[in-house]
Amino acid sequence: MKKLASLVLALMLVLSVCSFAGAEDDVIKLTWAMGTGSTAPKDNAMVLEELNKISREKIGVEVDIQYFTNDQLQNSIQSGEVFDMYFTCSWYNNFNVAVSNKLFANIWPHLQEWTPDLYATMPENVWELAKSSDGGLYAIPVKKDYCPENFIVYPADKAAELGFEIPANIEAWDDLTDFLVAWKETLPENEYPVMVGGNPPGMETSFDFIDRTVQIGVLFGTTEVVTVYEDPKVMERYHTMNKWYNLGLINPDAAQLTEDAIDDKHQHLNFVQAWDGYDYSVGYGYNCEMTRYSGPFLSTDGVQGSMNAFSITLENDLERFEAAMKYQELVNTDKLYRDTLRYGVQGYHWNYVTEEQNPACAGGVLKTQVGNDNYGPWAFSQGSYSLASIAVSQAQVDGTAKAPVMNQWDLYFANCENAEVSAISGFTFDSSKWKANYAEITAIKDQYYKSYASGTINIDDVYDEMMEKMNAAGLQDIIEDAQAQLDAYLASK
Repeated sequence: MKKLASLVLALMLVLSVCSFAGAEDDVIKLTWAMGTGSTAPKDNAMVLEELNKISREKIGVEVDIQYFTNDQLQNSIQSGEVFDMYFTCSWYNNFNVAVSNKLFANIWPHLQEWTPDLYATMPENVWELAKSSDGGLYAIPVKKDYCPENFIVYPADKAAELGFEIPANIEAWDDLTDFLVAWKETLPENEYPVMVGGNPPGMETSFDFIDRTVQIGVLFGTTEVVTVYEDPKVMERYHTMNKWYNLGLINPDAAQLTEDAIDDKHQHLNFVQAWDGYDYSVGYGYNCEMTRYSGPFLSTDGVQGSMNAFSITLENDLERFEAAMKYQELVNTDKLYRDTLRYGVQGYHWNYVTEEQNPACAGGVLKTQVGNDNYGPWAFSQGSYSLASIAVSQAQVDGTAKAPVMNQWDLYFANCENAEVSAISGFTFDSSKWKANYAEITAIKDQYYKSYASGTINIDDVYDEMMEKMNAAGLQDIIEDAQAQLDAYLASK
């Protein structure tokens, strides 16, 4: 009897091991190339382990998320390395260029069949704006502030101390000059109220871009293709930066730095894309307020401002293609998965706030110190930003800081309904025949951009010289081609 029992037990163990091995073999393993600044999340491996527990159980998928700067990713692509999924937008892994080079798969034929819950997360007009001119959908837009609104964040206590009431909206950046001059007078010699690395993010917002690489588009509401320098609002920002620089309000080394080099914990103006109700006090560590200077606008450029695409190689393997689509559906519909992807491992990197701790913050995420130190990926790039729980600070939980606006996304999407809509919505430019010109124009732009965008020099002093070089490199020819494509697109609608 003992011998029989031993044989049965041994057989059960063998079957168990075989069953486990079979289950492991059934798991589809995917890769996702994700963007990052100079420093990738330290605890990525730990978080991936937790994420894959969820995705294995729910959809039979594991994903290896790898982080790249834009330069690193471009080197990877050029070397022939292929990932199943890619983060893409206009300024990282350029979407239009990738589509023109046929690197991304068209997901439109499969979206509603394979991932109906993903399709239901956003209104039809957003999906239509995400499409390219050929009617194909080559990436999933991140559900976030796709009707861009741009703000300047400032330290509220400093403004109050100096007797300034900053309005909720400003017409021009120059409206803040008096406040900044007064603020500078309170600072030590080597501290500045405007700290930038290269350029403030969002300087060119309000221009309806067709292609940011070569800085072309239309003035919002029009259909004539021009350069960004034709937008008077953008030029006002360039000129104001130079005024601030000459007044000693900007760090002198601005043109030599990157944005990653700026310490957000040190009080200074921050230039952000955000929405009413969002509070930067949590991230910056001091009491913040915002003033809007642009938006909301609804355009293809805005909707395509943050997306995730699929390698065209998946079109030859529909099983993996469907698995990748279902994985992105999980990212965009499963709240715990989304919170883990954004904040890390629950109980280690963060915890949910309970009703007992503070009803006004209940359901929010309170990060731990190790969470702040070791895991901070680009939350805007991963998937539905609005699905993730609101981050709160310990001071907000304790009631010593103002409570967060917990329904801020509901307010935002309601406000989106009033956004000004682009006159070229749905148009994307096929730039594939201009690769060499793009490289040359990019090099010319890089020669000047950080200097005038940081205010170090007056753009008027270099404009003619810069444009002469860009036009010699084919910029006007590109504009003519973009205009012809746009006219044809509008005529076909």
